[in-house]
Amino acid sequence: MPVISIENKIKIAFVVWTLEGMGGSERVVFDIVRKLNKNKYEIFVLGFKDGPVRDLYENLGAKVSVFIKRRKLDLNFIKDIRNYLVEKDIDILNPHHLSPFYCSFLAARRTGAKILFTEHSLWQLEELGLAWKILNKILFRKVDGFVAISEQIKRFYLGELKLRQDRIHLITNGIDLYRFRKMDHNGKKWELGFQPNDKIIGMVANIRPEKNHKLLLSAFNEIAKEMKDIHLLLVGFDCMDGRVQEISRKFEVADRIHFLGMREDVPEILNILDIFCLTSFHEGLPISVLEAMACEVPVVGADVLGINEVIRDKENGLLFPIKDEKTLINNLRNLLSNDDLRRAMGRKGRIYVETNYDLERKMEDYDALFENLMHHGSGGRQTVAEFSIGSG
Repeated sequence: MPVISIENKIKIAFVVWTLEGMGGSERVVFDIVRKLNKNKYEIFVLGFKDGPVRDLYENLGAKVSVFIKRRKLDLNFIKDIRNYLVEKDIDILNPHHLSPFYCSFLAARRTGAKILFTEHSLWQLEELGLAWKILNKILFRKVDGFVAISEQIKRFYLGELKLRQDRIHLITNGIDLYRFRKMDHNGKKWELGFQPNDKIIGMVANIRPEKNHKLLLSAFNEIAKEMKDIHLLLVGFDCMDGRVQEISRKFEVADRIHFLGMREDVPEILNILDIFCLTSFHEGLPISVLEAMACEVPVVGADVLGINEVIRDKENGLLFPIKDEKTLINNLRNLLSNDDLRRAMGRKGRIYVETNYDLERKMEDYDALFENLMHHGSGGRQTVAEFSIGSG
């Protein structure tokens, strides 16, 4: 492929709230940046909190800038972003989540940049106050395009917000099926201090209130009283100042609860798990669940928006009502005691992800969307395909 000159590259800026850690939505942005053709795109990442993720983006060749908001209404903050967009001659601005969207919308007006908004959490849209919902309806009508990362968000855009169908593009989250695959795990198990016969339940999720770690801790405490070779492994950036760790120290099985913080070896860690469990109160389309499935790890998840779009109960995973700790415990017990069931459910999970969430196919969709947005405005149905996940 011939190298495109810098002047002819599409300049796209992704806007995220923080570079401190990498949750599900941050992983989506990171994968897009990682996979985009650098000969075709000049990539920028804008964040509002600095952190170690900056280095990861810069290692991919992205130009990273951090803008600090110093007060609730900070016009200089908006002005700085606007000046940056004009200076860099940004073609497409892709904010992820509502707060980055509001800042991007104000800064990008009359700069020539097309705005493509990606929301990852339906619950955030639903739980807004009336005034914010009205404001969104007004602002969204001036947005060039929307990425819906799940069927549920797409239905909300169409049904509740009455947005034009030709501006909504369904591109579900994608998984790197080579990076996340079943692999030998004995070395990683030994490295982390576990014995070969230890059973491990795990969750990969930044520690936030909505992830509901407390429920998993409580359920694990009950199971671990009966099973002496079971451990709980928690991976993710701590956004709660150690409060969850403090709770865990009160349990009599605290020595079998392990907090690993942020990790760059998540595929290897997933492969030492016997069960992946996600107890969130709500989700968008949970990347962590898809990654676990891709590694053939059976998944137990809360029966809530987002998770129940991915897990089909008793087929490729197990669901439990969000307040029903007893059912959660029974699901975990059943999987821990049945090796054949774990293996069968893990294989079904892998097949499901291969069929519906292959990152390479999603990148083809993103590339077509960015190019059509650049050349055809908001992109009608005659120029921009509606990207579907088929049976997913």
